[in-house]
Amino acid sequence: MAKIRRASFDSQRDRLADQAVRLFAVSDYASASMAAIAGQCAVSKATLYHYFDAKDDLLFHALERYTLDLESLAQQCLMASQGGYLEHLIRQFVNAYADAAHHHKALIHDVHHLAQVQRERIRGIERQIVGHFQAAILKDFPGLDGCPHLGATTMSLLGMLNFSFTWWRSDGPMSREAFAAELITLWQGALAAKVSIVMSERQSLADGTEPLADGTAHVAFGAVR
Repeated sequence: MAKIRRASFDSQRDRLADQAVRLFAVSDYASASMAAIAGQCAVSKATLYHYFDAKDDLLFHALERYTLDLESLAQQCLMASQGGYLEHLIRQFVNAYADAAHHHKALIHDVHHLAQVQRERIRGIERQIVGHFQAAILKDFPGLDGCPHLGATTMSLLGMLNFSFTWWRSDGPMSREAFAAELITLWQGALAAKVSIVMSERQSLADGTEPLADGTAHVAFGAVR
């Protein structure tokens, strides 16, 4: 019975925090009052205070839960896939992001309102997600192992995903499946091209030649005999 009550309590906290973040997405976090949040949640202020002491607690709970869910999803994709890791990861994240624009707005605009320890907690989870994406890239494109700027490449992919809420709507002309397919085609092609360039550069270094911009090579002056 205690477990049932605890599950009900946690479920209500999740619902209230989610509704609060939806309010922050359409109004300003700084100006949102607990009374306004209670109205958004269709509960009394007393009920809201029963679950959360302050609005930053609502924000932290919502963002921690959301980022933990994403981290778990990314980890599952890496374990479940039998090849095509990045494709699976992109499809799953597009599906997860489709109804989460309010969370992404809060992650971008409102995290600075949290206490430092809470901010560090959220950023730490985000770094784990980045690590999972980088691992997926390396599983599918092992030729990029040890490649400089792989972190920037990974962040570029995540940037395209994370900011899609500014222009993409899953109920618009581009479906979730179509958007995911577009990203997969783009990034698989780009990463395959990057592997080709990296391998060419490595071969050139081994041969004592200098790669050209088109991926071919000429003999470096210092290597001429």
